Amino acid sequence: MYPIIIAIHGRGNKLPTTTLSAHWQQALQHGLQRYNQSQLHPQIDFKMAYYADHFYQQPLVLSASTTTAIPHIYTIKPLPAHHSNHNNQLRLTTTNTSLWSAKITEWMEDKFSVFSFISKPFLKSLLPDIHHYFHDPSYQQAVEQPLIKLLNQYQHRPIILLSHSMGTVIAYNVLHQLSRQTTPPQISTWFTFGSPLGLTSVKGFLPKITQQPNVKKLATPDCVTEQWINVSDKTDIVCIDHDLSDDYLANRHHIKPQDCYITNDYPGNSHKSYGYLWSDVIAKYGIPKVTL
Repeated sequence: MYPIIIAIHGRGNKLPTTTLSAHWQQALQHGLQRYNQSQLHPQIDFKMAYYADHFYQQPLVLSASTTTAIPHIYTIKPLPAHHSNHNNQLRLTTTNTSLWSAKITEWMEDKFSVFSFISKPFLKSLLPDIHHYFHDPSYQQAVEQPLIKLLNQYQHRPIILLSHSMGTVIAYNVLHQLSRQTTPPQISTWFTFGSPLGLTSVKGFLPKITQQPNVKKLATPDCVTEQWINVSDKTDIVCIDHDLSDDYLANRHHIKPQDCYITNDYPGNSHKSYGYLWSDVIAKYGIPKVTL
């Protein structure tokens, strides 16, 4: 039985659902061709859990001059197979520096909730959709319904779940809800891209909305059966705590987050969903399930 790919987008207004779905599939195809010289299997269905219309009255509109769905895709060239020793050493040094900086940032966040404290007024004024999700039960239920419907509709097929930004928070809550069903969906692989699930301010709300008020430490939802791949760019401030593996316990299948660091090379935006989707992550962790 072929798996199905179900995706849920991030915060903010979006293009219409059919257009956004096509763009995500284009980005996936580009990443597979770029890194693995493969393509999505034609019998792999792709469904988008679209919820932007519950907060925004009108979707975004593409410029009339736009000639390709994702104009920047075709400017990104395949990486060379080999690098010089100098380039390898430079990349290693840069990576080590970034890792140390990230570790210090994460330690400050975990110990003092510095960035979560700063983010609370920011969340309310500049990210109103996320603020509404945590504080408005009717909005929370409304934006969860598209994902709940799709996961239940395809519960008898292996599911690869792609989630970005705010969509990772919605997915986390939904997966916990559905894990309690008599016949829960089976999420073979869950990808979280640019996720704020590591922030103390976000984790503080999760026990309540997942109906686990007395839980001492959060865990992977039980319906995730094979792997949870958490993907982040070290310069993406939305996921300033990049390591979820120390924040979430393993579930009954012994699955916990595997943290994966990439460079999101979408021009000018290290949080962009397309840049995450066309990275080497799907080619690395989704093979051979989704390709020819």
